[in-house]
Parts: sequence; C-alpha cells; structure tokens
Amino acid sequence: MKEQRTEYGIGHEAHTRLWHRLSSAEKFQAMGTEVTVPRGTVIAKAGEEPDTCWFVLEGRIVAVEHTAPGTERYYNFNEEGTLLMEANALLFQKSPVSFMAVTEARLIRIPAEKLRDAMDEDNELCREIMVSLAYKFLTAMDQVREGSQCDVNWKVCNLLLTFADRYGVPYDGKILIKEKISQQVLANLLGINRITMVRAVKELRELGLIDQVNGFYCIRDREKMKEYMTGCPE
Repeated sequence: MKEQRTEYGIGHEAHTRLWHRLSSAEKFQAMGTEVTVPRGTVIAKAGEEPDTCWFVLEGRIVAVEHTAPGTERYYNFNEEGTLLMEANALLFQKSPVSFMAVTEARLIRIPAEKLRDAMDEDNELCREIMVSLAYKFLTAMDQVREGSQCDVNWKVCNLLLTFADRYGVPYDGKILIKEKISQQVLANLLGINRITMVRAVKELRELGLIDQVNGFYCIRDREKMKEYMTGCPE
C-alpha cells in the first residue's frame, strides 16, 4: 500500500515526527499565513464572529472597547508570542472587543478549523492553548478585583511597574520605561478619565516615586513604590 503524502511532500509518519519537533510558535506559523499590518489596523471588530485567530510574531496589538462616542477602553497589550482570539474561534463566539495594531505588526492568521484540528491531534499544543486561556482568565480576575478594591494611585503604580518589567532599563539609579506611553493611553488602560490620570501622576511625582525624562516615565525606586502600594487604601 502506497504511503499517503502530505502537503509537504513527505510521508504522513515523517510529517508527524517533524511536526512534534516544532515549538508551539513554529506550529502556529505552519498552520497559518503571515501578514504585516500597519499601525492603526483593526484586525478584528467587536460583534463579529471570527473564523480565525491570530499569533503575534512582532509588534503590539491592543484589545479595545469603544465605551462611548470618542471614548476608548484598553484591556491589554498583546505582544510577541501571544495567541489572540483562540477562545472565540474555538467556541464560535463573537468578540466583545476589537483588536487593533498600535505598532506595525507581523501576525500569523490561523483559520479556526486548522486550530481545532491541530488541538485534536496534538496534546502538547492543546496544553499550550489551555495555558494561554487560563492565564487570560486569571489576569481578568485580577483586573476585576483591582478595579473594585484599589484606588487610582495604586492602579497607576501597578501599571507602571508592569511596564517597567517589560520595557525597563537602568538609568541613573532609576528604572526608565523605554516606551513612550501617554497619559491618555494609561487612562484608557485603567478605565479612568484623563483628568483623574493627570492628578494621580502629579501626586506620584510629588511623592518622589516617579519622574519623566524626555517624555519617558521613570520609576525612582521600585521598592519604595511597592512599599507605598501596601499602604494604599483598598
């Protein structure tokens, strides 16, 4: 009996062995098509039932909700190595938010059917996707808890520390967040208005917790900021 050939021109067993040697990122790339989108591109609109999910190779994608005319709420930044909209694709559910590129981005567009088929055949990949979903669920729980229990200054400190972990570099004994983040973006991420954000930043600067250097936020002392956060009202 002639061995069945795959789309790669090799036998099925050889293809299976090759597939299982790939990393999860390589598997996502093999399942989809690479696209490059400019900044400002909406790759998925709220209310649409997706037939694809996305894997971020480079760049940054934000989950955004238009809460009122001219008002946006950002939920999270999705960067290199992030899988997007897998839950919607798997459950045939409309997305409650839109996804927009805030930088030029290289993405893999993965048909939902291919993702489901791969999960049926690959336990390791299935676990990776479960981990992705679990992480997002736990993060969402933290956001809800913090939103209801913590004051604005605590939220701003927590957000700046998160950015420091991702983009921070040593600078004159401080931590410089080497990404220009506007107060409007911070406000959108926290779901507060810009006036409230301006007031919180002013208070944190007066307390000697943060500086701004050429438009970049700078944390003067990480431990001092954490100590301040333990005393914030919840």
